[in-house]
Amino acid sequence: MSYNESTVVLGGLMHIPIVILVLRFIENRFKKNEIKYQKN
Repeated sequence: MSYNESTVVLGGLMHIPIVILVLRFIENRFKKNEIKYQKN
């Protein structure tokens, strides 16, 4: 099944916010760990 170019571009653009949210979530988890280590 082949997709036309606009469908592929739209699909790629839809994933950008999802990737940003995942990276931000990972970054926040590491920041929480840093704060815990600094308190000890």
